[in-house]
Amino acid sequence: MEPKEEVHSDGSYEMVNAEDQSDDSSFELLCSEVSETLVLSGDEGFYNFTGSEDNHSDEEIKSLPSDPTEEGDAEFDRETNPDLEVQPVVDRVNKGKKRDLMTMLDGLPNHDWFDFPAQIELKNDIKAVAKNHIIRYLPAKSLFKCRQVSKEWNKWISSPFFAHTQSQYFRKTSGFFQNSRFTAVRFISLDDSAYGVPYPSLGFLPKRVSVKSSCNGLVLCQALDDEEIFYVCNPANMQFTTLRASNSFHGVDPKFVLAFEPSSLDFEPHYRVICLFSIPYEEVPIVYFDIYDSETTFWTESGMICPDFSASDVTSDAIFVNGVAYWETRGGGLLAYDVKNEIYSVQKVPFDESGALTNINGEVCYVRGRYNHAMKSCMLDVYGDGVMSLKNTIRIPVDDIEDGEFVDCAVLANACDDVVAVVVKVSQLQKHVYTYHVKDKKVQGPVVFSHCEKLIPYVNSLVSMFG
Repeated sequence: MEPKEEVHSDGSYEMVNAEDQSDDSSFELLCSEVSETLVLSGDEGFYNFTGSEDNHSDEEIKSLPSDPTEEGDAEFDRETNPDLEVQPVVDRVNKGKKRDLMTMLDGLPNHDWFDFPAQIELKNDIKAVAKNHIIRYLPAKSLFKCRQVSKEWNKWISSPFFAHTQSQYFRKTSGFFQNSRFTAVRFISLDDSAYGVPYPSLGFLPKRVSVKSSCNGLVLCQALDDEEIFYVCNPANMQFTTLRASNSFHGVDPKFVLAFEPSSLDFEPHYRVICLFSIPYEEVPIVYFDIYDSETTFWTESGMICPDFSASDVTSDAIFVNGVAYWETRGGGLLAYDVKNEIYSVQKVPFDESGALTNINGEVCYVRGRYNHAMKSCMLDVYGDGVMSLKNTIRIPVDDIEDGEFVDCAVLANACDDVVAVVVKVSQLQKHVYTYHVKDKKVQGPVVFSHCEKLIPYVNSLVSMFG
């Protein structure tokens, strides 16, 4: 009996038993997951290259039209390439709907187009090609579906080695965990068919929790009935560990950030939890750093202190990027702490209640939101380039707002560099979340939600807590 998923409206799922699928249905499932999960174009077909056996350049191949039989493709100059013939191939994975596997592999390092035969039997070979080159890029929920392809695939995807590999290649924002005083933690998926966590969200933890931070597939949670109990977990595979209590008193308003970067050198995930805190009875503002290390399982208070702020000056929307934790402060400062070298720095940012720190194309930026009634859009001002100068403005249309309504735009802090997310709240207290996909320059949303204190971005990773 192979696992099958029962999907809920929020994108979460629970595992139930199902009969083994036939080879044909397993093949169709694989084609669907591999093709549709990888943001594929809708008009690329499969092509055979015939004629000259000389290798053609990547530029020649990339310049091929999506369908050489369509009108308007005269720009493809056959006179300059007399030996290169391009013919559509029918009855493959799809008929122009799903993307060519070779095109998918084009962006991968150390790949030679001509390592693959021109006439590839995709129905026989797609499983091998996908297993070796593609499925590492899929999110956890899609991979649970792919376990139904065969017993071999079920064993492969369930292995700690594959989970370790997938955690390094899949880094996309998959959705948001929603904290609420009125309901249990809920997962809001950006794509119900691809991204999800077992239902109910975080129900496998011993206590009811709130989500404090998330980083590359791992989530830091705090028990609601005991502030000293913390868990680090992977919601996708329901693994968790309970953190040892710290010997330091963290005061009344500590700030936490989870620091985790998957590495090929660390088969067992190595993560840290950084607690920024101040001691209430001190006369001058001082920030201390207490760090939990998963390798030692102990908290260690750093010898570095920051006399520029107190913990109450620092917001809880921290992100961790490339070994550095970043906090926005209410006075218009950016506090950065290098975990490995135990040094900090302070920089000015254009502080605004609607702004947040966001990783965009690998650069930590400050994004500030404002609503433009004339354009019926949220305008997101992006500050960066090291000195936090205005780089550009992103426009997100919001068409379902009535004239005269009060509209508030609040950007979400996000350590992933693929999505800028903004929460739009109207005067009736209804909230919408929109996401701007940086690479494709497309807007997704709105997703309507309520009774929410905070949204925490999450990556749907298989990373194993125990190696």
